[in-house]
Amino acid sequence: MTYLLQALVACATTYLLILWMRGPAERFGLIDHPGGRKRHDVPTPLTGGLAITISLFVALSFSLSAMGSYHALLAAVVVLAVIGLLDDRGKVFPRTKLGVQVLAAVLMTSLGNHFLHSLGDLFGRGPVDLMNWAIPLTVFATVAVINAINTFDGVDGLAGTLVLAILAYFAFFAWSVGDANALKFLVVLIGALVGFLVFNVPLPWASARSFMGDTGSQVLGIVVAWFSIEFTQETTSAIPPVCMLWVVGVILLDFFTVTMRRVIRRRNPATPDRAHIHHLLMRRGFSPMQTVLILALVNITFGAIGTAGWLLGWPQHLMFAGFLAAGILYFGIFLFPARFMRLGRRSRQAPRLAEAQKGAGWGVATPGEVTPAEPLPLLDQGSRPALRQSPHRASRRRRPSGVHSRPPGA
Repeated sequence: MTYLLQALVACATTYLLILWMRGPAERFGLIDHPGGRKRHDVPTPLTGGLAITISLFVALSFSLSAMGSYHALLAAVVVLAVIGLLDDRGKVFPRTKLGVQVLAAVLMTSLGNHFLHSLGDLFGRGPVDLMNWAIPLTVFATVAVINAINTFDGVDGLAGTLVLAILAYFAFFAWSVGDANALKFLVVLIGALVGFLVFNVPLPWASARSFMGDTGSQVLGIVVAWFSIEFTQETTSAIPPVCMLWVVGVILLDFFTVTMRRVIRRRNPATPDRAHIHHLLMRRGFSPMQTVLILALVNITFGAIGTAGWLLGWPQHLMFAGFLAAGILYFGIFLFPARFMRLGRRSRQAPRLAEAQKGAGWGVATPGEVTPAEPLPLLDQGSRPALRQSPHRASRRRRPSGVHSRPPGA
């Protein structure tokens, strides 16, 4: 009951803070203006992430003494919230932000003694122990999760909905293994996130009135990374690490697919674009709400597979092989977006082409049925071949037949 009360406090605090911070957001430059790659049409406050962070601390203050094992996590949350707030104001370079993300991961590993030391039985030959690679791989994975969630903050309600599903699975894990403190932390954060999604989900009758910004995505990213490690590396939990691949699978698959695509094209991996899976779905004609629902359903399905594998005792190497198969399929479809955009187009265009050919009648036309066609312009400014035509070549084509070039004075 206490958990639910604290979750309600976090939800109400987030809701009220977002309403109150509309005015201060304009004064402090926390406004996301439309333009460029952005899809919104009106200036929107970037106060959602800050409201979530403040609400988390307010609600946990009622039981702060029981949160002793999460002091390192809370310190990392503060660090990332500060750098995210500065980044939302446009005053942080990408390398600086990356350095602070590494610092937060180091706080988690060094101050909290929280890191990966085993990947589980991925190949059916016993646990894969990381030994000296434990801390470097933990830092890399943490930074990857933080940035992966940040890249999904491109459609209203998408990042928040996906993280909400992930946190719900984490809360179930905490309840299953009897970790009361973890359950309280997660339930409180879920309440704060729900209070934000009221202003961010793309409902048909209301537009988004607040974005979480980098502040929210980075805070949620470090929390997801922390509990992914906690539930798989603690001796009392016995949750296989491969289960977390399934629970966080959609976010990771898209992040590494986009990064690989940029590397193949010799582009900076940190360069933003509009080739993420949510962008591709909307280019195929899905609305923002449909895109959120599709990806949320896929994420829930992936998480259900991982959870079922843990509860039913499926072999870890088979679960890992299944995730690799899903990853290869995902890469094959989305690594080059043009392939995905062409899927189904030929099958939809074939009936139209057949109908057009049938209606046109492929018989021989009589002379009376033939109408003279209008002459096409030789220099069409809207076509690519026309742009390659030189003025000299075009002037030669416009000369009447029989007229040849003559030298001056001839």
